[in-house]
Amino acid sequence: MLRQPPVFYCQLDYEHVPYPSPVGVANGNIANNGCGVCCASMLAENLLGVSFPPEESASLAKACGAREGFGTDLYIYAPAFARHVGLRTRCTTDPEEALAFLRAGRGRVIANVRGDRPEDGYTGVFSSGGHYIVLAGAQGDIVRVWDPMYRPGSGRYDIPGRAGKVRTQGSDAYAGFSVIREDCRGRPYFLFWQAASCAEPDEGRA
Repeated sequence: MLRQPPVFYCQLDYEHVPYPSPVGVANGNIANNGCGVCCASMLAENLLGVSFPPEESASLAKACGAREGFGTDLYIYAPAFARHVGLRTRCTTDPEEALAFLRAGRGRVIANVRGDRPEDGYTGVFSSGGHYIVLAGAQGDIVRVWDPMYRPGSGRYDIPGRAGKVRTQGSDAYAGFSVIREDCRGRPYFLFWQAASCAEPDEGRA
């Protein structure tokens, strides 16, 4: 069950925390490159009730070799993070599987949004470029999102192409799953769940 209000981390509050890349952004920090590690922090603290702040998440990502040129490689980081905090994880590219997982209350999802697609005139709703967000739950087709780049009152979702697609309440953002599906076209979804809470998502899959 989600805490009310949830623990929320905005990466923009962590410009002072270095997150340098050995292969790309040498002057990187959590504010400009840490959406993935902030998502992991939110997921761990809200799903497990443990302390796992962004500084610790970034240290783990660097230690396991997941820090890439412009962010965090979740293919590497997801299993390392899951082992570290005692979760289970798997990756899927099937958006309907991710939605069924959320609807069933099995756990949380870190989704990789794609951003703007100039080739077909699409404006990214949750980011103009690659970005990670947490899908915290779903009721029907409405998904609760924790976007680590969001600050309440920032107008982040009011620009042309995004306006009218997201509703906010505090640090929560709500969008129809059709918006999530289109934003994440061709990108992975990382499913996380507690080992004792449910079967492997492939088992008895909706």
